[in-house]
Amino acid sequence: MKSKQLKTMVECALMAALAFVLSCIKIIPMPLGGSATLVSMLPIMLISLRHGTPVGLATGFLYSLTQLAQAVIEGDVFIYCETAGIMIICVLFDYIFPFTALGIAGLVKDARLIKNNELSSYLGLILAVTIRFVCHFATGVAIWGQWAPEGMGKFLYSFLYNGSYLGIDLLLCLAAAFFMLRHKKIKWLLSV
Repeated sequence: MKSKQLKTMVECALMAALAFVLSCIKIIPMPLGGSATLVSMLPIMLISLRHGTPVGLATGFLYSLTQLAQAVIEGDVFIYCETAGIMIICVLFDYIFPFTALGIAGLVKDARLIKNNELSSYLGLILAVTIRFVCHFATGVAIWGQWAPEGMGKFLYSFLYNGSYLGIDLLLCLAAAFFMLRHKKIKWLLSV
């Protein structure tokens, strides 16, 4: 194995571990899962910006497995999954797909659609979190919508529930990225 590949793999593992640790710092815990955290998505998205979308997606997948393992250990999510089909939907759309999707943050930069690398980085972060939101929104409608307050449809409930904590998370990640990209050494390290 080449030393550059090994270095990239170590970076990815460290950033996935950092993302997991940051995910444990819950700023706003939500009652049925999901939380606004201390920029836990940012390490995965930074890997994608630094090494490209394929490496970002692989790191996001690794991170999704840590989130799934944490949910299994805590045991407070899957008790609501009444059938095997609902369990599969929950695993895929609440864990595997949304956390893996964070690795798509480098796509806008990789595609070179926008000449300004910094702007493309911010748009990549927004794209990644939007895809994560769509995944959680789908399970919110399909599974968790049954807990919608009286008179509120499951679509609106899922939108408000998932949008609230992911919106806060996105704003925190954008703010942190903004300050990081003001630092020349970090900007150089990310090749932004």
